[in-house]
Amino acid sequence: MSELSRKDLRKRINDKQFDKIYLLYGEEKMYIKSDTNYLTEKLMGKNPPEFNFHKFEKDYELDDIAVSVQVVPFMSENNVVLISDMDINSLVKSDLDRLIAILDNVPDTTVVIFTMPTLVQDMKKLGSGFTKLKKYVEKNGTACAASRETDLSLARQIIRWADSRGVKIEQADAFKLQEYAGFDLNTIKNELDKLCNYVGDGGIITRENIENLVTKQLEANIFHLTDAIVSGDSDKAYNILETLYYQKAEPNEIINVISMSYLDFYRARVAAESGTPISEVAKEFGYGRREFALKKAGSKTRGISTENLRESLDIITETTAKLRSTAINDKIAVEALVAKLIILAGKSENKYDKR
Repeated sequence: MSELSRKDLRKRINDKQFDKIYLLYGEEKMYIKSDTNYLTEKLMGKNPPEFNFHKFEKDYELDDIAVSVQVVPFMSENNVVLISDMDINSLVKSDLDRLIAILDNVPDTTVVIFTMPTLVQDMKKLGSGFTKLKKYVEKNGTACAASRETDLSLARQIIRWADSRGVKIEQADAFKLQEYAGFDLNTIKNELDKLCNYVGDGGIITRENIENLVTKQLEANIFHLTDAIVSGDSDKAYNILETLYYQKAEPNEIINVISMSYLDFYRARVAAESGTPISEVAKEFGYGRREFALKKAGSKTRGISTENLRESLDIITETTAKLRSTAINDKIAVEALVAKLIILAGKSENKYDKR
């Protein structure tokens, strides 16, 4: 078949023009879940018969998939094999070739659905394995990417959701809601539901409601960025950076939170090496209710040496000084900082942790 838009995919499903193989992927996980549920319901009904519905979510034994694909439908038109969040790029070549061979022999009575409802994917770099599967599905079935909404279309979606709850929200306030909540539809929907419950049926969501009730994801995402850095997960780190830029985070703001996190890491390390209780360090530096952050900091950097933590702090300080004193591209400076910190995180093991 080909790669279809979500609109065309839904139309073909409604017209019962089913293909033998589907690949539902992309950045917008809510849409992927919705399309997957819609497709399986149209194929199998609301309560799929267990004998003809095979769901693989965690264990991907190719032998089991091969057997499930060949099952003959019993009291049903279709046999459906649903494969969720398979990390195609992690498959060795022989396993990927085997998977393709299984798909080559899918009977006319079987529908295989690859769906990615939670697997994080970099849409600019899908990976060789995933690209191979995608091209195969485009030739032999249907692929559909659920892309991020534009700012305007997302604001309109928020307004429609609110209307369905009997609540009004102005477009400018819908923009503010997505600025705080980020562009993940599940998160936005949860925050909107909270606001709708608060104002009640017939109510109006105001800017004050949003300021007081919406969980601001911006700072939380920066802390997630730091976690990805110290764990050496570059793909996740740069995906989070992209999200932060979408949320209009300022480079200085990002670096300030990274700096605060690394100070936590270093203080926790020095406390451990000197035998000083964390509670004393927290009191000395005025952590107050943030003492929990200091307690967690030690476990996050066990694989990083004290020397590399010091060097990381030096690099953060240098980058901050450059942003304040020289005419450089701020975003490039942040990306370069993240790259250097990831390298230091994986450069050597922490000798202290091995004692």
